[in-house]
Amino acid sequence: MLWVQVVIGAILALALLASVRSMHHLRHRPHRIMSFKYPTPWAYYVHLGFRVAVVGLYIAVLVVETWHLGTKTIAYYTVWNFLLQGIYYLWAIKYQLSTYGSRNGPTTISRKGAALNGLFDICFANSLLVILVYWGLLYNPNMRWYSYIQHGGNTLLFLIEFALNGFLTQRTSVVFIALFPAMYAIFIWISNATWLNGWWPYRFLTMSSPVAPLWYIAVFVGHFVMYGATYGISLLKAKLLPTCCPVLEKNALPIVATAQGLTIV
Repeated sequence: MLWVQVVIGAILALALLASVRSMHHLRHRPHRIMSFKYPTPWAYYVHLGFRVAVVGLYIAVLVVETWHLGTKTIAYYTVWNFLLQGIYYLWAIKYQLSTYGSRNGPTTISRKGAALNGLFDICFANSLLVILVYWGLLYNPNMRWYSYIQHGGNTLLFLIEFALNGFLTQRTSVVFIALFPAMYAIFIWISNATWLNGWWPYRFLTMSSPVAPLWYIAVFVGHFVMYGATYGISLLKAKLLPTCCPVLEKNALPIVATAQGLTIV
């Protein structure tokens, strides 16, 4: 149905345009100066060890899954999110090592730290949506062991990560929520017409039904709803685990990015 393809294409174009425009405006917003420290030195090392172990698990899962599914592995949105989560953990390890002083005292959270926080927000929200969609619509009782890790185990690990890291869900992260699913949808459209030879990894992606645009809209809405859920979990963390939350530095002037570099405002 040509009109269905046109409508869905318009939805994806609007999602991308809105995301890029919002990201442009966000770049010029002042960066609040926050700091974070681990409650004790051993908490720092436990957290680092946890992250390294998770990276090892993720690599093992991806290797085994690719062995079973071959190139089709990359066609699944679950795998896209799993890869994004792996990137988060690798970046988090690098950032944690670069802020080694946080084990003993407050360390200022840089713009890179804020960006890492934003990536965590996206990964966390997406993992919640994957659980909802998979167990509610796509569950297969014959799934392999690694699917349990990708459709639930990873979210439990993210809850542990959230309890240990110095992050809270940022309101500004909402501007990135639609970007990742839009990129995946465009990728899978192209893949369906080329190397996948008309095969869709998820039945609700097909454009042969007049209700197909509603499925795409529902997926985008679901991402925002799950972002709201992570924000609620973040509020709960701030209440129950205040020592694991960032603190606004007193007397610190906000910084904004300009064409000439960083400027104190």
